[in-house]
Amino acid sequence: MDNFLYIIVGIILILFLLRILIKIRVWSRRGKPAPDVGGQLGRMIQKGDKVLAYFYSPTCRACKTQEKYFPIIQKRFNNIIRINTAKDRDIALSFGVMGTPTVVVIDRGVIKDYFVGITPSNKILKSLNS
Repeated sequence: MDNFLYIIVGIILILFLLRILIKIRVWSRRGKPAPDVGGQLGRMIQKGDKVLAYFYSPTCRACKTQEKYFPIIQKRFNNIIRINTAKDRDIALSFGVMGTPTVVVIDRGVIKDYFVGITPSNKILKSLNS
């Protein structure tokens, strides 16, 4: 019984440490130049437009929940680029996407905000409006 308890505590500790690692990695990306990528996203970044890059996976359940927030966001902001990480893996890797859903706000070629996991529309809109 004691071994089982140690295993459970170990798993919880590992998950907690992974969460902290993701937060540190996200924090370190803010304020850095957006990577040089091709396609529509790359053109919008080069023009200096404010862009919301949404990284998703077709099999991700959390992404389906995140999708429900986009009609609210699209009423106020149109420059949304959806990137399927299964098809555009290179773009996701260049942005350092570790999981989906991930939302990256890019303004004037610089990563302004980086959200990992389900993010409410008001938090994304706050980032887009500031």
